[in-house]
Amino acid sequence: MSRRTWQRPLGADGRDATRVQVVEAIDRTAPETKEELARTVGISEQYLSELLQELKAADVVHKGYVVDDAALYDNSRHISNLYGTDTSVAEVVSNEEIGDHGTEVLELLDRLESVTTHQYDAARAAFLGESVEHSAKTLESLTNERYSAVLAELKSYTLTTDWPGNRVAADLSTIATNLEIVGDRACFIADVVDREGTDANGIVGERMADIFASGAQINEYFSRILFDCELDVHRQLRNQEETVHRDLDELFELVTAYDPDMYGYLVTVTRALERAIYYWVDAAELAVQIHSGQQPDHVDI
Repeated sequence: MSRRTWQRPLGADGRDATRVQVVEAIDRTAPETKEELARTVGISEQYLSELLQELKAADVVHKGYVVDDAALYDNSRHISNLYGTDTSVAEVVSNEEIGDHGTEVLELLDRLESVTTHQYDAARAAFLGESVEHSAKTLESLTNERYSAVLAELKSYTLTTDWPGNRVAADLSTIATNLEIVGDRACFIADVVDREGTDANGIVGERMADIFASGAQINEYFSRILFDCELDVHRQLRNQEETVHRDLDELFELVTAYDPDMYGYLVTVTRALERAIYYWVDAAELAVQIHSGQQPDHVDI
């Protein structure tokens, strides 16, 4: 089941709203018969047949009452004008479908992002031989504490809200988990550096520094998308991600010239760094989806 969020404005009614309810019901309950679907939505089978013809004509719903996600996003503006594209995450998580915990969750996520960023910076400093006040490992307990606080708040979301509120909660939970993984990868990098005690000098060290910097920039873009609803930076994030992949490819070519021990050390650190960046990118994709109600590839930004 793909992640997406429907925003239903207050006071919306009529055929358009009912069409949204049909898609929601199919997505939530996967009904086996038209009778069951009509009963779930609360309309007659005849009226349901008319709505299904429209949705099938747009290839949004297939036989067997399956929602085609790709077609849904491609036709979102034509399926229903109730499909939100401009709602900010603050509005989504604080509206009546989600509950009253939205502001608290965002504050907790902000605090989690802050400490995992410090862990990442500490790992970068350790690799480059710079001193830091708090190591990535020292900050791990604080990360775990803040991660647990986010999940505890989201648990009450999931237990007390209906679809799509619990869908938003699930996405926010994934974002929190991604951030926790970033912190974990930072600890791993710091541990490897401490254990090996090997310095990467010259062009390899410079390239690694560039990749660390690119990761920090991607994290900044992610934060601006999630907390400030700056969806326009998503394109810049994608461009930065492409740059990282190019730099990683070039770096792997360079490290093959080193002796086996140094090669293994650099590959281990680089792979962990690559994963940390991946989870930031994935979190940013989810943030775009929460804001816009659509998958990033279907958002006009």
